[in-house]
Amino acid sequence: MKNGINVSALAEMSDEIKHTPSMGIAKYGVQLQWLSGTRSQVRCLPMEVGDQHIQRDFQWAIDEPKQLGGSNHSASPQEYLLSGFGSCMMVAFLVGASVMGIQLATLEIEVKSQLDLAGFLGVNETSKVELHGIHYVIRVSGDGTPEQFEQLRQQAQQHSPNAMSLAKAVDVQGSVQVSNAPI
Repeated sequence: MKNGINVSALAEMSDEIKHTPSMGIAKYGVQLQWLSGTRSQVRCLPMEVGDQHIQRDFQWAIDEPKQLGGSNHSASPQEYLLSGFGSCMMVAFLVGASVMGIQLATLEIEVKSQLDLAGFLGVNETSKVELHGIHYVIRVSGDGTPEQFEQLRQQAQQHSPNAMSLAKAVDVQGSVQVSNAPI
């Protein structure tokens, strides 16, 4: 164990995936239910890792601040997006440090971005809808050198599924299923 990460279990999993690539496929999902206004409730769907089916009994709320039409009861969709990016980077950094044998004392990641509401609201055709870049700072202490920590930052970004999904603009597809629910 290093930094709370079971390095030998990671090595075993890596070997298994090398021999049977299908064991490395992880499938995720969430379901959102509208509550009122800009509020929604999210729950995790069961997850699959290789041939394992994993129950995920987690729920959270999403809302917007009052200035954006919400009731300010929960974090916004953008804050959840940034937290998903940051937490995935943290896992990649922790795993990398543990595999390299670096003991961490502290690790913190601050993630920031901005967007132009004129794009979201459609009031200016030249305004972007998407976030205007994501900027992060990793604050770390431990028995690694500054060079090792920079190497870990680069590796974390390259190996973080969430960072790479955002950086490479993954394909997004959707559909609508209409029901006749009473109003």
